[in-house]
Parts: sequence; structure tokens; C-alpha cells
Amino acid sequence: MSFSQWKLDYGHANKGSKTSDPTFNPPGFFSQSTGFQQHLDSERPADQQEHLARKRAWDVAMGPAKSLPMNMFMMYMAGRSVSIFPIMMVGMMLWRPAKALFSVNATFKPLESPVTGSMILHKIVFLLGNIGAIGLAIYKVHTMGLLPNTPSDWLEFIPQPNRAQYSIVTDAFY
Repeated sequence: MSFSQWKLDYGHANKGSKTSDPTFNPPGFFSQSTGFQQHLDSERPADQQEHLARKRAWDVAMGPAKSLPMNMFMMYMAGRSVSIFPIMMVGMMLWRPAKALFSVNATFKPLESPVTGSMILHKIVFLLGNIGAIGLAIYKVHTMGLLPNTPSDWLEFIPQPNRAQYSIVTDAFY
């Protein structure tokens, strides 16, 4: 028997084939593609657009919170020394979230639509992520020793006590 006599027909499954028995099929396999096609047809383009708009709004809202672990690692790698590189990193770590806090409405303006609904929760999450980034920068300034939070940092502003008595030393006792 030669190989030229063998013929496999994958287009039609008869009752004796393994593909007609669902126990031999892998998970997610459909013998006819109509089930999958009906699933695709059930999602209208409007539903897809609504889903994408909501997903995009949450991506923007979660952006600052997603960047916190990376910023923590960067602040760790900058070290505790007081030099130009760590100070510039901390300065940018303070400046970017502060700037974002003042432009929350401008950030979410392109995303507002009747589809997305109220963006209050998104804006609150966005604000909390930026406040967390500012808190991280303030902690880094504290670990560098640049944040005046000990009593010795404020000695200049403590009034000097008045002397209760004076002592005069003369040469008469030698």
C-alpha cells in the first residue's frame, strides 16, 4: 500500500471520527464555527466603543498609581547622598504629580462623554495616585536629611534666654 492511496478529508466529520465526539476535543474547540461567529455578532460596535472608552478612562486614572513601584525603585537607586542627581530626581518626583494635580479636569476632558458617564471616581483615583507620588517624594527628602523635622533644625528661631547672672573675672585673684 502506497501513500498516494491515502486521503484525509478534514472538511467533513462522520459519526465514527473523533472530532464528532466532544470528549476527544480540546477545551474551546467547536466543531462548527457558528457558535463563535454568533458570539462575535452579538457584540455591537457601540458596545465595543463603550467598553474601550471606559477602559481608557480607567487606564488614565490608574496611571499614577501604576507608576509608584517604578518610582520607588528609582528613588531607592538614587541613594541617600545629597548631590545633584538625587535632588533633580526628587524635584521631578515632586513637580510632575503637583502639576498633574492642577490639571485633573484637563486630563479627563477628552475622555468625558455620555458613554463613560460620571468621571468622579476616576478623578479621585487619579488624585490619590498623585498624592501617593508626592508622599513618596517627601519621604525621600526626609531620608536625605533635607526635610527640617527635628528640633535642632529650628534652633535659629528659638529665642535666646536672658542671663540670670554675670560673672566677672579679674586678675586680682592670681
